[in-house]
Amino acid sequence: MDPDILKMGGGSGGGDDDGPNIIKTAECSYQIAANQVVLLTKPPTDPNPGAKPVPNVITILAAGNELIDGNVDVRGSKGVRITTGPPPLLPVKSDSTDGVEIIVSETQNVTVQRGLMPTIDQSITMTPGNITIDGGVGTVTIQSMMEIKLSVAGGVSSITLTPAGVIIKGPLVMIN
Repeated sequence: MDPDILKMGGGSGGGDDDGPNIIKTAECSYQIAANQVVLLTKPPTDPNPGAKPVPNVITILAAGNELIDGNVDVRGSKGVRITTGPPPLLPVKSDSTDGVEIIVSETQNVTVQRGLMPTIDQSITMTPGNITIDGGVGTVTIQSMMEIKLSVAGGVSSITLTPAGVIIKGPLVMIN
């Protein structure tokens, strides 16, 4: 049997018994070079009747030594675009990407979290209808040399901070 083709049957924890899973291993650098590289998962063309469907997944993992020193480096000289949601509403690529874009559908969430304990660590969460910035046990600082403005309802009520002072506008202003 070719050492790079491994039949992983039911006893080994993966795959069906009819077709091989292809495993490539290297004890050194393993590179793929091309003008374009695409990784694509797709449903099987001939599904096994009665088999439990499994999700399509691409995993990129740099486990490293002792699971502590692996890095995944992603760089696009013009931009990096990450999208989720049903196609074709959110295209995978965009010629206008210039920098980093993270775009999800209207019903999905975006979370950036630092730490493993959400009750004390910092996070920024965007959900349908809400954006939460949580400083945890730290401090949240918003600063600018020119102006910071908080507004609602298209500016009907606002608080503006400038080097000249603080402006509070609204149909009703209560200071307690």
